[in-house]
Amino acid sequence: MATGRVPTTANSPLTTKGDLFTYSTAPARLAVGANDTALVADSTQSTGLAYKTKGVFNGLTTTGDTIYSSSGTTQARLGIGSTGQVLTVAAGVPSWATPATTGFVGVGLNNYYSTISVTPTPLVVPFAGTESWDTDNFHSTSSNTSRITIPSGKAGKYLVNTYGWPETFNSYFIIQLWLNGSAITAGSIGAPSGLSMNGGVIFRTDSTPYGQGGSYVLNLAVGDYIELAIQQGGTASYRFVTDFQATYLGA
Repeated sequence: MATGRVPTTANSPLTTKGDLFTYSTAPARLAVGANDTALVADSTQSTGLAYKTKGVFNGLTTTGDTIYSSSGTTQARLGIGSTGQVLTVAAGVPSWATPATTGFVGVGLNNYYSTISVTPTPLVVPFAGTESWDTDNFHSTSSNTSRITIPSGKAGKYLVNTYGWPETFNSYFIIQLWLNGSAITAGSIGAPSGLSMNGGVIFRTDSTPYGQGGSYVLNLAVGDYIELAIQQGGTASYRFVTDFQATYLGA
């Protein structure tokens, strides 16, 4: 029968409620841990034991789960995200989110050789069913077809390209870029030889067909819309070719 010496009040190293009698190279006292800590094996300690915050080794339920501090020392579980998601921060705590769209973003419209009645009053060009590309629903082929509208999450700088070629026209021909229903009257469109500049738009002062166009960089908010408008010196219907493009450059 094994014999030993049972500690008594007189020879015990224990001094505090919750202390443990342990051993290193000799009998030793392990002081009770703080509230909400747990006793774990720890070879770096002289007694081979230590009290540690229990959240660091429990609470996980699924492969890939992580633990984070939700408030000071309060720990919480973050469940694993879905395939393709990235770890980000929302409201001050980590969370999983779908990454922002990368690659090309923009819209290209065309209206090739359709017959349009043009007058001295500006007419916005319709683009029903004439999308070359549209990555983020900038354009509708059934309503407000003249508009390129900035969708949610895509506010920022846009490179806007315009081009138009009338079959013929009376007196003069103007192609304008409109923002939210009004002509843009300042920009970087240059006037080719034989053309003049008037309020940010190009026009030709004779009846010779001539392609016109230009490029702008515009800072556009969600809900802003841009259009192309055309007009001439008289009223006439003729065939018209036009391209209208907007490419997202970044916020």
